[in-house]
Amino acid sequence: MAHRPIVRCVIALVLAAGTLAACTEEQQQEIVDDTAEIAARNAAAAAGTAAFEREGLEVSDVLECTADSTGGAQDLRVTCTGTSDDGKELALEGSVSAQEEDINVDAIRGSFVGTVDGEEVFAEDCLGDRC
Repeated sequence: MAHRPIVRCVIALVLAAGTLAACTEEQQQEIVDDTAEIAARNAAAAAGTAAFEREGLEVSDVLECTADSTGGAQDLRVTCTGTSDDGKELALEGSVSAQEEDINVDAIRGSFVGTVDGEEVFAEDCLGDRC
C-alpha cells in the first residue's frame, strides 16, 4: 500500500514521456511541470507521514497533499494535511526546488515545516529515508 503513490508517479512519467514527442514546446513544459507536481505531491505525502510518525504521532492515514508550481517545475509549493489517531490536525508546508535529484522515492529535498494543531514539531530540509 505504501508503494501506491510511487506506482502512480511512474505511470505518469511513462505516459508523459510517450506524449512529449507529439507536443509543442509549451505543451512539453506543461507536462514536465505537471509531472514534477505529481512527484512532489506523492513524495511529500509518504515522507511527511513518516516524519510525523518519527515525532511520535500515529497518523490516521497518509497525508493528503497538493503541489503547485509557482515558477515552472523548478519552484514548487507543497501543502499537506491529515489527522493523528487521537484527532490532532497535522499540516506540512514546504517548497521544493524540483531538480531531478531533489524528488525521488527515498527523499524529497527543500524546506519543510510540520505542525500539530498549529504548533511546529519539525523543520527539515529533507524528508525521507535517504536524507
